[in-house]
Amino acid sequence: MVVFAVVIITRPGRRTVVPLYQEAVQNWWHRLPLYHGPTGMNYLPHFAVLFGPFELVGRALGEIFWRAAAAGGLAAGLWLFCGERRGPDRMKTFVIVSAITLPLCLPALQCGQANAELGAALLLAAWCLRRQHWNTAVLLLWLATCIKPLGLAAIGLAWAAYPQLWWRLALGLPIFIGLPFLFAPPDYAWRQYLGAWENLRQCAEVTEHRFADLNGLLRTFGTALTGKASLVARALAGGALMLVCWRASRRELEPHRSLVWLGCAAGYLMLFNPMSEENSYVILAPVLGLMAWWAFYYGVRQSAWVFAAMVLSMGLLPELLRPLFGNHFALAWHPAMTIVLLIIVLWSACKPHDKILNEVGTESLTSAGTQS
Repeated sequence: MVVFAVVIITRPGRRTVVPLYQEAVQNWWHRLPLYHGPTGMNYLPHFAVLFGPFELVGRALGEIFWRAAAAGGLAAGLWLFCGERRGPDRMKTFVIVSAITLPLCLPALQCGQANAELGAALLLAAWCLRRQHWNTAVLLLWLATCIKPLGLAAIGLAWAAYPQLWWRLALGLPIFIGLPFLFAPPDYAWRQYLGAWENLRQCAEVTEHRFADLNGLLRTFGTALTGKASLVARALAGGALMLVCWRASRRELEPHRSLVWLGCAAGYLMLFNPMSEENSYVILAPVLGLMAWWAFYYGVRQSAWVFAAMVLSMGLLPELLRPLFGNHFALAWHPAMTIVLLIIVLWSACKPHDKILNEVGTESLTSAGTQS
């Protein structure tokens, strides 16, 4: 983050998307339209309100603080999960998990992409769900939706995995809807809502081969899902992952239950957001790193190596292979690895319950005996 700060100060405008956010805030303050097609701001009006404080401190400091907020949130989430192991082991675990997670996070942090904030919000929400801090978890889920409308899919899956959230989520809905009206005249806020809807519709119709969603993988092989086929695939996948989360709510132990939700949410967003980019996978990186830790902690070493290899390959290979494949390698590799993750999560959810308890319970008893 110190290196990024130096670059921001000495070479302003280099590899950054933050000026788009700053422009959106200026448009909001001057009551101008926020949306100008898929190449502009693609978030809800809430984002202009949320980014306002970063714009107030000036361009350079705003960019630095914005990135620092994302990095701090990601680090805090990993640290909290690594707290399952107390004492010196916590620091060791945190360093290892950070080391395998960070390469996939760096592109989003470098350019200041809002995906880094979204990934941090979802990671912290997962920890709050794991510790049954329901109110804070709901607050973070609605914050994620303010950052990007993709948070709505994560909310639906969270409701399936933790049904007790339903009334808290319901109470938050009118507050979320009314938030833009607290910071702008009603007619202007309503027009931006309508503009956001039209903008999202246009984003859903993007067909260029420059995104790393499911179609990014399919276009590599000369095909793609379009129109009704794309909508049906998204609906079926969303329904299937809701069933996985619902099943996890009845049989998975913590922290695996929260990681199942986070894996389903991140995996769905990566595969079925038609504008997923390479740097969007900062949302998926923490769950892969933490699943590697969870598998290693409970003695499932082969799974731990698989998860670690997946997240490291996604973080390192695109840059190493760029001379051969240009920017196209990640467009196929990242969604392919995401599909592998979801297959593993699905297999785990369908696994006989007594087998899971035997695996986890035996390892837990062994660890407890060793510590004793």
